[in-house]
Amino acid sequence: MTTSEPIASLTITVFVRHSSECPKRDDPQWKRCNCRKSLYIREGGKTRYLSAQTRSWEQAERMAQAERDRRDPVQIKLQKIAESEAAKDALRLKPLGDALKQWLAGMKTPGEASLDAYRSTTRKIQRWADHVGVVYVSDVTPALLDEWRASWSPDAKDKANRLALTTQAALLTRVKAFFRWAAAMEYTPRSPALMLKAVTPEDSQTWPLTPQQFEELLAATHKLDAEARYKSAQVGQHLRALFLVQRWTGLRVGDVLSLPKSALQGNRITAVIQKKLHRKPAAARVVCIVPDHVAEALTSLPLRNEEHPDYFFWSRKCTQQVNTNKWLRKVDRLNAYLSFTNEAGDPMDFRSHMLRDTFAVEMLLAGVLLEKVSKLLTHESVTMTERYYAKWTAPRRQQLEDEAVAAMRRMGVTVSV
Repeated sequence: MTTSEPIASLTITVFVRHSSECPKRDDPQWKRCNCRKSLYIREGGKTRYLSAQTRSWEQAERMAQAERDRRDPVQIKLQKIAESEAAKDALRLKPLGDALKQWLAGMKTPGEASLDAYRSTTRKIQRWADHVGVVYVSDVTPALLDEWRASWSPDAKDKANRLALTTQAALLTRVKAFFRWAAAMEYTPRSPALMLKAVTPEDSQTWPLTPQQFEELLAATHKLDAEARYKSAQVGQHLRALFLVQRWTGLRVGDVLSLPKSALQGNRITAVIQKKLHRKPAAARVVCIVPDHVAEALTSLPLRNEEHPDYFFWSRKCTQQVNTNKWLRKVDRLNAYLSFTNEAGDPMDFRSHMLRDTFAVEMLLAGVLLEKVSKLLTHESVTMTERYYAKWTAPRRQQLEDEAVAAMRRMGVTVSV
């Protein structure tokens, strides 16, 4: 190396290692013979020789160019970009099912009820994806999600999409959370749920049962028993007790189904209910007074093999959420024997939450102040109670009219109604 040669100089050329029999053995640049080809590499002031492992000049030239590219800053940068893009492409071929499992496994939620809600969400997303043929997270588009969201309705044709507005709102929140996480993990360029229109549960309609509808509901439990194929499937007495407790306490169905027998003392039921405080799961203890016939309905329940001796409706062999879902499937079968309609005369299915609505509205009709009904329902604030139960059902409107007419007559005027 001369002192004038740059340290960063690079020369890579092909030459021929001729055999002793080759007539062109004196010309190392002869391309058309069948002798072995090699590379001459002069790099950083040092020389080395590398076998091209071929007898083809063209293949040796390709190898030489590959060696040059490995040292070319521009080519190195382009290679890194290509590798990065390939890595992103690999991420974007993340199977949706695997992503859902990963998302769920990363949950650190202490509350089992909250975790069950997320498990339910992953099942719903996977069921929908299978239906529309989505395989990878990146296959999900805003249009597909918007079409799915639009199919949610309390009376949807597909049972999987029959969701009350409050349930729709909760599901949409979790669906958005999943796709935000997926975008952050680079499984999709951006969240396809970003532009989904919010579901407003404030628009949901409360449907309390009339006394006649409640009696029809209790009668339906006898019909269910009459058509049961097995004695173990005769759960009418338990369903009647469940409905009576809900009707007269306003407790949610899951809270009633988890009641231990020790919770009932005389006419008092002490329940530990699950609720959310500032978006975190929490438990609260409430005491409810029930009529004599409700307490008797609970104490007279026969012990079934499916229930733990210390509980009215629970075996303790599964989670509370699984137990609730099991009983809700039995409740849903009652709709085959019911002919409920709303105030507009439209058919409606029975849902257990209607009994909580019935409790609230009947208390309001009996003159209990809204603030006190709010406390009985264990709402965090009276605002929540107003959102769902201050709406004018027909009985409440009639009550208001009657009070207005009475007030006018006390004022000395004639009102013809």
